[in-house]
Amino acid sequence: MHTISFSYKERFNIGFSAGLAAGVIASGAMLLLSTTLGGISLPDILGSTFTRFITPATFEMLHRLIGADAKYYLFFIIVIGQCFVFALIGGSCTLLLGYPRFARASDEQGQLSWRVAPILATLLWLLVGFILLPLNSAGVFGIQLATGIGNTMWSLAVVGLTFSLLFIYIQHKLVQRRSQKQPVVASTPRRGLLRNGMIAIGLGTLGVLAWRFITSGVDGLTTAGGNTVSNLPQRFKNKISPPPTPNYGDIQIVPHLSTEVTSNEQFYIVSKNLTSDPTVNAKTWNLRIYGAVNQPFSLNYEQLLALPMKQQYESLMCISNDVGGKYMGNAQWEGIALKDLLERAGGTKPGTSKVVLHAADDYSDSIHLSKALEPTTLVAVRMNGVTLPNGHGFPVRLLVPGIYGMKHVKWLTGIEVVNTDYRGFWQERGWSDPAPVRMTARIDTPLSNTTLTANQPTFIAGVAFSGNKGISEVDVTLDHGQTWQKATLKRPFSQLTWVLWELAWQPKAGTYSIIVRAIDMEGNLQDPAEAPPAPDGSSGYHTISVIVK
Repeated sequence: MHTISFSYKERFNIGFSAGLAAGVIASGAMLLLSTTLGGISLPDILGSTFTRFITPATFEMLHRLIGADAKYYLFFIIVIGQCFVFALIGGSCTLLLGYPRFARASDEQGQLSWRVAPILATLLWLLVGFILLPLNSAGVFGIQLATGIGNTMWSLAVVGLTFSLLFIYIQHKLVQRRSQKQPVVASTPRRGLLRNGMIAIGLGTLGVLAWRFITSGVDGLTTAGGNTVSNLPQRFKNKISPPPTPNYGDIQIVPHLSTEVTSNEQFYIVSKNLTSDPTVNAKTWNLRIYGAVNQPFSLNYEQLLALPMKQQYESLMCISNDVGGKYMGNAQWEGIALKDLLERAGGTKPGTSKVVLHAADDYSDSIHLSKALEPTTLVAVRMNGVTLPNGHGFPVRLLVPGIYGMKHVKWLTGIEVVNTDYRGFWQERGWSDPAPVRMTARIDTPLSNTTLTANQPTFIAGVAFSGNKGISEVDVTLDHGQTWQKATLKRPFSQLTWVLWELAWQPKAGTYSIIVRAIDMEGNLQDPAEAPPAPDGSSGYHTISVIVK
């Protein structure tokens, strides 16, 4: 007769602890396989599903509460949840297989048999492949993912075996230690683990908020990129005709002012991926041009590089950038005009309306056909004179001047012409589809909440950007909009880039709010009305506060 050496609670706790320890290692193995060998990452799959249910309003609330790193917090929460699920599996297995009816699955002390490991691994493999992945719109064993069914199957098998073998091994050790009446490490009861987990998450959230308060003041709790003001005099014009003549001139290179060209290392990187971005093999990569075109075709990397190319300077800005935020950059790009590729495909068929861009990480978005045919819309292969870095979309990314960065699809694998109103990854989640860049101006220097020396020459300086409309004027006010002073502009490389601006200032003692606004080359004035990034991009005037003594 099978003897139960431990109570049910003790069996569950032993299995829970063993499952938790094995789950941590197995989760690490999953992430390692994903980043190095192209295996599947369940945190990324679950993260995509989670974001599908986040409305722009909810995103904005989380963005302002947590900041721009919200997706990393989401990643850690999902990984912790995955480890917790592994722990529950371990506790359940140890509890259930300890019953007499499962005598062959464990010995009298409750140690699980090694034959349990392959069975458990197979069950996990099947559950994830046939239930979890299809429920998350990935298809059976991820057949709809760029990862591919083959990589999904073998990587899940490796992770499942890693967990199962480690779980049995650790469970044996814990049973032996418990039977010898020695304290068991990490055998915290289930309620204690839940309580400690909630405390850790709560303390972490409070820590983030406290840090944001310490480093940014009260405003850090309400806006991530800088302050805006809503109490300006209501003398706002939408447009000036004729547009102002740009006040071009030399500017001083001062501390904290952005460089005219952003280095590849400092250029912002944003993607939907929680853990790792795809690593594309240029030798096996190819770009398909298909759909409603007359002559579909594909190109490998060498064939693409052999095509006539053009260079252009262009700035990008993320749609989630706050007023005064850092998710902007300017670079020199080199690539092939998208319209040339569409012409090579024999042109588009009648009735087509959009071009869909597909990426190696299962991301997709679309642009209107008219935008695709603009000569400045590029399929880029080089950035600042070097091969496109992986974080910026190697081997190929799209550049679409005038609209936000989410439309500049990276790791491009397919260009599909369609006759439907295709909605991409972020549009399904409520974000703008046209996504035109909203004009913005940012103060880089002086830094907000700093102290300056009275009667000492200094400079107020920063950047202004309006997508593909250029900048004709940047104005600064020190008296809440009663008067505006025209800044000097550095002549930009192109109308597609940001403009560096600067205003000499010799301040007297006092406290100042410095506010900046911009006007584009068409005479449109920057909108002073405050708006959050979601769903159309932020607006409002950037302001900083300084003390002069």
